[in-house]
Amino acid sequence: MAFKTPAETAAEARIAKAGWKRDKKTGLWKCFRDPRRGETFSGTAVELARQLDAGSTAS
Repeated sequence: MAFKTPAETAAEARIAKAGWKRDKKTGLWKCFRDPRRGETFSGTAVELARQLDAGSTAS
């Protein structure tokens, strides 16, 4: 089991606040809140947090 860096922990907190969770079957990040419900993201938590901060969520 890998340890998370402080940046990863902070990114996961921002992602969770925006409604994203890790899908256990696929390993992808998945959004569970409208208006982005059902979108997926295949990068790291830090990359997803950067995209959310920038305002784009390209899959």
